[in-house]
Amino acid sequence: MTEQKEIKILLAYDGSDLALDAVQYIRDAFPRDRTQVVIFYVETKIPRSFWHMEKEMDFRFQTPEIRASIATRKKTVNLAMEKAKQLLLDSGFPLSSIHPMIHIKNQGIVRDIVEESHKGYDALVIGRKGHSWIKDLLVDSLPIKLLGKIKNIPLVVVGKNPSHKKIIIAYDGTREVMKAIISISSLINTKGCKLLLCHSQPRQGLFNKSPKKSPSEMFDLPLDYFLEAGFSKDQISSEIIEDEKDPTDCILNKAKYGHYNTIVIGRRGLTAMKQMILNRVGNKIFRNADNHVVWIVQ
Repeated sequence: MTEQKEIKILLAYDGSDLALDAVQYIRDAFPRDRTQVVIFYVETKIPRSFWHMEKEMDFRFQTPEIRASIATRKKTVNLAMEKAKQLLLDSGFPLSSIHPMIHIKNQGIVRDIVEESHKGYDALVIGRKGHSWIKDLLVDSLPIKLLGKIKNIPLVVVGKNPSHKKIIIAYDGTREVMKAIISISSLINTKGCKLLLCHSQPRQGLFNKSPKKSPSEMFDLPLDYFLEAGFSKDQISSEIIEDEKDPTDCILNKAKYGHYNTIVIGRRGLTAMKQMILNRVGNKIFRNADNHVVWIVQ
């Protein structure tokens, strides 16, 4: 077994009840004795124009209400941060490992989160939806905006069922999915966790005469990583599924009917033009797995 290192998690937190699902996932999925958690909240700063306008006589009558609104907003943010912190403390995280950070928005929420993610973190965790699910339906939500921009570490998007006890890995042998396997094997809490390495391939037929790969050929390397990280053999299973249909649907159905709460995918980087033409498997899984936790590694 390799020496276990300290883990540093960036939690992109907006203070909503749905965002607490991401806190709950961190609480359960990462080892509490060696995980540092930064609770990162991006706050919109008060524009200078407000303070200039306050000096104007006609505007002065409105400023008490605006100031009261600002104070209420600040109190709400502080309470939300304290709630996330307390959830981690109650589960056994030491106080010294929890770091609330209210960051004044600089370049924009997405760019500020991306910039912070470059500061030595091992994973970025975020809830799938934020304050307004109606708004999320109309425009790309924050996790989708982060998809493709977080390339140095795993992006962990937490859905409605934040559990890591049953994990399915969409395994295709690519460099990206191997990066995902290395990440999850070194970060995840192994206790009570079951893993399925699942590979979907088309059935052999008239137009597909490529030789079949045996499970040992497909899965020996990732198995070694998991065993070295402390998983036991009875925690890990593998399966090759022959299917003529979309491999995305294959993984999603396996996750749904096998009750796998976490899906791990490797996502290849594409040019903007290719993204318009191709519907990548990883993108489709991400967008159709609302009830799951999805690890995306690019």
